Amino acid sequence: MTRLLPRSRGDRLRWGLVLVLFVFVAVIPPLAGLYENLNPDASARFQIFLGTSALVLALWAISYNLMLGYTGMVSFAHAAYYGVGAYTVALLFKRYNVPVIVGLAAAPFVAAVVGLITGLVAQRAVRLYFSLLTLAISQLLFSLVYQSYDITGGDNGASITLPDQLTDYTTLYYFTAVVVGVCLLLMFILVRSPLGAALLSIRENRQRASAIGINVKVYELAVYTIASVFAGVAGGLFIFYQQQAYPEMLYWTANAQPVVVSLMGGTNTFLGPAIGAFIYVVLENAISKHFPYQFDIILGAIVLGVVLAVPGGVSDLPTVFARLRERFHRAEEAEAPVESAGEAIRMFDVRKALASEAIQAEEVHSGKTLLSIEHLSKRFGGLRAVEDVSLEVKQGDRHAIIGPNGAGKSTLFNLLTGQLKPTSGKVIFDGRDITGKPPHVIARTGIGRAFQITTIFPKLTVRQNLQYAMLAHGGYTVRPFGFANRMFRAEAQELAEAVGLGAWADLPAGQLSHGDQRAIEIAISLALGSKLVLLDEPTAGMSSYETDKAMELVRRLATERHLTLLFCEHDMSVVFSTARTVTVMHQGRVLTAGTPEQIRHNPDVQKVYLGELEQEELGA
Repeated sequence: MTRLLPRSRGDRLRWGLVLVLFVFVAVIPPLAGLYENLNPDASARFQIFLGTSALVLALWAISYNLMLGYTGMVSFAHAAYYGVGAYTVALLFKRYNVPVIVGLAAAPFVAAVVGLITGLVAQRAVRLYFSLLTLAISQLLFSLVYQSYDITGGDNGASITLPDQLTDYTTLYYFTAVVVGVCLLLMFILVRSPLGAALLSIRENRQRASAIGINVKVYELAVYTIASVFAGVAGGLFIFYQQQAYPEMLYWTANAQPVVVSLMGGTNTFLGPAIGAFIYVVLENAISKHFPYQFDIILGAIVLGVVLAVPGGVSDLPTVFARLRERFHRAEEAEAPVESAGEAIRMFDVRKALASEAIQAEEVHSGKTLLSIEHLSKRFGGLRAVEDVSLEVKQGDRHAIIGPNGAGKSTLFNLLTGQLKPTSGKVIFDGRDITGKPPHVIARTGIGRAFQITTIFPKLTVRQNLQYAMLAHGGYTVRPFGFANRMFRAEAQELAEAVGLGAWADLPAGQLSHGDQRAIEIAISLALGSKLVLLDEPTAGMSSYETDKAMELVRRLATERHLTLLFCEHDMSVVFSTARTVTVMHQGRVLTAGTPEQIRHNPDVQKVYLGELEQEELGA
């Protein structure tokens, strides 16, 4: 998960970097005084002023990174909530004589209300369109502030007067540092919590996050509002040291500042944007003195260079150095003929398994009906992708759905898991009507799915993939406190061992082979406590060796954990060696169903796969 300090060989350097940052923040005022004594032309008050602005910018940027770095949301309205915080303090003071300290306490609540309302509007779209909507929101709020002369002062802005206790620059600096520190602590607790784990899941893969039971829209709205809260605090602190709020704070171009700062410092670490904020303030001051009209060009070139040279930002430099050191050892290790320790764990005697009398003699389980599909149809305009499909899946069965390309198998799976809403018909699972329910609701009923294209959380570790699924299944992801990576750790490790990935539990899942990633998908379904597991072409893209391993794993887990399987597959050897019941689809309809032996000798099925039946229907 995105964390304060990632586990790597660069850990010590990162801790050192963080320690230096905190010490630097603490000693800025005395250093400024010392600098003034050494250089009479320098102003200690100005240096402290710059330090205060860097602290506020750090808070603003880190609050923005809750969306960008932790949830993968690109918003262009964050400046609006920053401005709302500043104007809250100014207008309460100006119109109602409310003390600025009280105004600062009110700023996050006003920003939260505005963020929630505008977030509901922005959430009507995703990705690029979401970003465009937030841009429109920022411009709308700017226009309201700019044109409301009677309320906000229009282009003249609104000013405040600080209490005597905060007029001293050093006192104001430490006051700002304490408020920023408290806010950072709250945000750090949040990102380490199960709620933070849900945000990371959404960032990595929205579809998979929904499939493990996370209501993506609700969580995105929550983090959007939370980010607005802390942006409001940052805006309130801004007016303390500037003593004025102005409409340009909300203008759409102002949104570039937290983006640039986050990218420069690094979006993958919690304090990355804070480091970027101090670098930004120093660069802004230095460049503006010598090149006042070329600041944007020079800063843009610097940011571009940092992003290209160190994509993870300045805070990722220790990791880059550690990786360079590892390269020198990799070549030597690659030359040594070492047998993989994991192969002994993951290898199965496939021939013995396929020849097993237990598998060959298995009969269709005649227990209760777990899944009932009644006259299910899905039309896309004039195209009938699924037409009047009815079938039953018995508890404990291994039910295969086969058919040529375009038969409607994947569409049927999408209807069962809520990715698509049916045109007509019903889906009853374990006695409950789940027809048309959203994916996160269906996942919580006990249906797990492995998608046709492998869908996991690639940048999270294998263990985290399973832990976060368990957190979502248990309803823990609503908690904004606790340490997500410590919860269900033993259970996730045990499950990783069960699918043969225990030795790789701490590796990012995206670094594993295609077959191992398929095993992770199956393990995620098990982590959800699924009663029914849907496998959409589980061996797609695999070699024959990987196919044998994957399907032996499926058979073993299904037997050991008493799973009910519903899968579609094009490889008939896989179907006939695994399934107990087979349903054949053709042109969106159910052609026939029966045991593998019955399907193997069915003349209509043979015609479908030879293309003869379709030719006869066209001729008719």
